[in-house]
Amino acid sequence: MHQVAARKLAEYLSDWLSLRYDQCDIPGFSVAVSIDGRLILNQAFGYADLEKKEVLTPEHLFRVASHSKTFAGTACMQLQEQGKLNIEAPVVQYLPWLKEHKDKRFQEITSRQLLSHSAGVIRDGLDADFWQFNRPFPNSQELQKQLLEAGLIFDCNTKMKYSNHGYGLLGLVIEAAAGQSFRAYVSENIIAPLALDNTGADYCRSIENRLARGYTRVERGGARSRLDTTIDTASLSAATGFYSNAADLCRYFSAHIVGSGLLLQDASKKEMQRTQWPVTNSTFGQEYGLGLQIDYVEQRRVFGHAGGFPGHATRTLCDPADKMVVSVLTNCIDADPTAIARAVFAFADHFSAAYAAGEDSTMVKAAEASGSIDMERFRGRFQGLFRIMDVLPAGDKLIAINPSSWQPFADVEELSVVNERTLKMMKANGFSCEGELVPYEFRGAELPADSIRCGGATLFGEKNYKLFNPIAVEV
Repeated sequence: MHQVAARKLAEYLSDWLSLRYDQCDIPGFSVAVSIDGRLILNQAFGYADLEKKEVLTPEHLFRVASHSKTFAGTACMQLQEQGKLNIEAPVVQYLPWLKEHKDKRFQEITSRQLLSHSAGVIRDGLDADFWQFNRPFPNSQELQKQLLEAGLIFDCNTKMKYSNHGYGLLGLVIEAAAGQSFRAYVSENIIAPLALDNTGADYCRSIENRLARGYTRVERGGARSRLDTTIDTASLSAATGFYSNAADLCRYFSAHIVGSGLLLQDASKKEMQRTQWPVTNSTFGQEYGLGLQIDYVEQRRVFGHAGGFPGHATRTLCDPADKMVVSVLTNCIDADPTAIARAVFAFADHFSAAYAAGEDSTMVKAAEASGSIDMERFRGRFQGLFRIMDVLPAGDKLIAINPSSWQPFADVEELSVVNERTLKMMKANGFSCEGELVPYEFRGAELPADSIRCGGATLFGEKNYKLFNPIAVEV
């Protein structure tokens, strides 16, 4: 992405995300965006603690839950490169106690199958209420007992079946192969080399005051309940224990891009990012690699992971082609960080196309196409009682989008320049005002415009909207 496009993207995202926070019932969220390893955005919105009115900052930490699986996957591939682990070998070679399992299929499970969720292992055990605070997460002995109690749900290597217990088992494999604890291995071989100073394999007392408070979904009556995020996930660190912030996750996933020279050999990275299994009945045609989720965002094939922890919902997506990473961390269960991350990529596509060759040449081309009128004069956010719209330059035309949606490009309208004070709606939904003029009102030469008329209704610029008050009529 051109530097001008990246700057315009960051400026717009900062404003847009602030608007979306004001419109949404989310306690807080943190967003970081990096391109080619450089952060172009790192901001937080809302509160880390609603009751204390503690403002959320980019330095606050989140439990990033199943992002942990990417670290476990990285550890496995590093150990394979070192000759200490063969991901094709049955894990019983590293964990002889599995020979005791009454389900003999367990002796066929390989690390590759655990990594790709195709081993058929039960998702969270027969009693998973540790997720709901009724008891602590299982330690190694308890995890071993739980695994021995539950047979495989499916035969190995037949389909993708997500399993936290499978990754807990993988954590034990890593410990056996590395000759040290899982937490110590990832700290020394992944976290420290990348200087991920805000990242750790599980909860520790030193981060207690930096963790964002977690919240439940909105219950009936509109209230949320506080949730404790100071939880040690014990033997499930490899599945769900990690904490981090958005900036660190951008740095970490940038290191996974082929050619970065970091963490792993390129062959191992390619294998992790290669599709192993499709995810059954997934919304966006998701797939799974080795410790990595694979998604499609329009024309982009991206990898990364989601995370769901009591009180926190998180998502990181990495487009290796554009070397772009988006990480979104939220502190309530019912937030949709995936929608936020996908929207950021949609805006990246827009600004990359609009400023592909830099600001000057793009604006000259657009000005020539519109009769030497600067397209930037029409940019702005305009709102009335029924509508809010953002007008953005898009090459030789302008577009209008709905900034009040996490899918702002779902119903784009196109406008052309009539003169320096008028646009025309050239393309719109049949229920809108296609073919009509959109006059602008300016306060002298000051930009952006004071107001516009769209569909005959006045939409005010953001600075003026607070001055507009509908007349109250007594009945």
